[in-house]
Amino acid sequence: MVLMQERIRTFEEANRTINKRCKAKKTRIQQGGVLSIQNANALLNAKKVDAQLEEEIYASGCGRGGGRTTVRRCGNCGEPGHNARTYKKDEEMSNVYSSD
Repeated sequence: MVLMQERIRTFEEANRTINKRCKAKKTRIQQGGVLSIQNANALLNAKKVDAQLEEEIYASGCGRGGGRTTVRRCGNCGEPGHNARTYKKDEEMSNVYSSD
């Protein structure tokens, strides 16, 4: 019985601390002020416009890389066609062919 009471007490303390955190978070959010319907509609419209602009930028190819494709190059020698992981294999193969 004593163990159960101790366990219940620790759970109650944990719940109190969690509730304090949630209450503090709510008060921080609420201090931003009351949001009127007009302000909410203005915010929603602004988000829609921003989303539309992002879609247009992405579709035109100006965003992220500018629509240009680049050739991947090896990290060791800088030549296209292989990567650093397969560099030695390619080098060995070229030595085999160049000795012929």
